[in-house]
Amino acid sequence: MARRSRKKRDKRVDVGTGILLAVVGVVMLGLLVGALWWVKKTKVTLDEATNCPQAGPHAVHVIIVDRTDPITQLQAERIRQKIREMREAAPFGKRFDIYTVEGDANHVLAPILIICSPNRPEDANIWIENPEIIRRRYEERFVSVFDKTIDDLLRISTRDTSPIIESMKASTISSFGPFEQRKLPFRLTMVSDMIQGTPAYSHYRTEPNFTQLSRSPVWRSLQPNLFGAEVNILYLLRDQKRGSQLIQGRTHQEFWGQLISASNGRFVRPPEIVFEPL
Repeated sequence: MARRSRKKRDKRVDVGTGILLAVVGVVMLGLLVGALWWVKKTKVTLDEATNCPQAGPHAVHVIIVDRTDPITQLQAERIRQKIREMREAAPFGKRFDIYTVEGDANHVLAPILIICSPNRPEDANIWIENPEIIRRRYEERFVSVFDKTIDDLLRISTRDTSPIIESMKASTISSFGPFEQRKLPFRLTMVSDMIQGTPAYSHYRTEPNFTQLSRSPVWRSLQPNLFGAEVNILYLLRDQKRGSQLIQGRTHQEFWGQLISASNGRFVRPPEIVFEPL
């Protein structure tokens, strides 16, 4: 009788263990299915051409490089360092739109490059992503393309006019305008000597005075809308003169600070000086 009772107990234990294992298996399967569903639902699909999320970027940073006058080798290297810092600090989904200074107050300006920062290798989810694939994509489809574009823009070039205000206006309409209602973080970086030189308005002819400009008829066509963007300037020093007086200086810098504030922009710091002219 004792043996028969023990067998019954062992059988009940085996059945109970089987049921418990089955329940655990079902729960684990449910968790796995749920995890796969969550990964699929939350996975961000990227545009192959730009690396940007198909639903839209998370921020937009416009960089305008002024090629109207030659940039010295020392200035070019410092610019690379500063822009590299911006690139390396960019979170996933931040879009960079890179322009050159050109155009006028009435025409659209197209960026030379539109590119977003993809996932960094160190941010890869090792459970569902291959860090090596993430690293290769980051280096080949973002870093290399971005850096080559900047290098190309820093090569020696000259232009007859320097439409800085017009380029600010056209580029911000193209890059910030489509996302105005989404209220994304916007940033504008100018790489320029900031010496405006066009038939409509020129620092070569007139001392920079924003009060006078804002009261003139030409301001209505020139005024940019910076869409609340943070604005910083990598200020290239040159020995350009108006008569016997240097154009650049405190008055020139204050002119741009006032213009940016009056154009719905936020001047986050004084211009960062990029070397004395050689």
